[in-house]
Amino acid sequence: MKISFDFDSTLSEPEMQELALKFISKGVDVSVTTSRREKMQGLNFSNEDLFEVTDKLGINRDKVVFTNFNPKYQYLKDFDMHFDDDEVEINDINNFPIKCIGFFFEPKVNTNLEKQY
Repeated sequence: MKISFDFDSTLSEPEMQELALKFISKGVDVSVTTSRREKMQGLNFSNEDLFEVTDKLGINRDKVVFTNFNPKYQYLKDFDMHFDDDEVEINDINNFPIKCIGFFFEPKVNTNLEKQY
């Protein structure tokens, strides 16, 4: 089984990291498919936050795909599942004829911050 996670607001969240670790412990092939660019010309840009999490989880860096803002379904044809916080990406994955099933993840809002403002 092959499973993919978006990074920003998905695998960056602790509860999704726990889910990824459960899949990994069961021998599932876990990858990251992110809309980010791998490199940005002329900008002081880094994906170190992403790699810090994937390294901690034991996801090899060669299992991280940067789509450069292209639709993710184009990269997920051979995957069984993909978790993402972007409803458009999930709808595309579930509406195009690929075997991958997209699962929408809605990160929890920090209610403590809301109360302060």
